[in-house]
Amino acid sequence: MPNTAPDTLETPVEKGFELVLLRQGLRLPVEPAERITDVLQLAGVAIETVCEQGICGTCVTRWTAGDPEHHDRCLTDEERSTHVALCCARNRGATLTLDL
Repeated sequence: MPNTAPDTLETPVEKGFELVLLRQGLRLPVEPAERITDVLQLAGVAIETVCEQGICGTCVTRWTAGDPEHHDRCLTDEERSTHVALCCARNRGATLTLDL
């Protein structure tokens, strides 16, 4: 059963973080006002998105290190321990590593 959505990203985000793409060997800065999917697309990384609100699950990706802050409605608590909806997630720490 999908989880109810935590706070959305409509509130200002205070800090940026570094996004590490494990398989591609890329490190990308994510500024406070940027979405992960936008940063990936600007870097030329193909990420499929549909709703861009964390509802459909199209952008769900496995994460391997970090402390993701989930703002989706499509993942269960169990799924969140290994996956993140990139369109609406942030990271609590300095680095978030994705299996990309």
